[in-house]
This record gives sequence, C-alpha cells and structure tokens, in this order.
Amino acid sequence: MCESKVYLLEDGEEKKIMDNVIHIEPQGGKLFMYDLLGEQKIVDAAIKEVRLLEHKIILEREKAK
Repeated sequence: MCESKVYLLEDGEEKKIMDNVIHIEPQGGKLFMYDLLGEQKIVDAAIKEVRLLEHKIILEREKAK
C-alpha cells in the first residue's frame, strides 16, 4: 500500500496528526490532506521531509517573520 502517516514537528518532536494519507494538496499556504476513506484535514504548515520507504511525511509550521 502507498498510504503514509503525517507528523507535525513541534518543539523538536514529531507528533502524528493523520494516518493513511493518500493525497496532499497545497492551497493558499495550507496543506489539504485526504486519507484512504476520504476524510480531510487542513493544516497551516509546510512539508519539511518525505521518507518514502518509511511512508512518513513530516510537516513544519512556518516561522513568523
């Protein structure tokens, strides 16, 4: 299977925010994520790292300027 787990990096720790993600779409500075069953989550973050062999996507909130 090709689904991934999505983690948000906060204070140096990876916190899982969604399982079985099959689609991520950036729109207007946000990431729209969809899982295998069609559930949606919207996160104000950017992709920091994608680990394909681990099926893991790490997000990071953008720092205020």
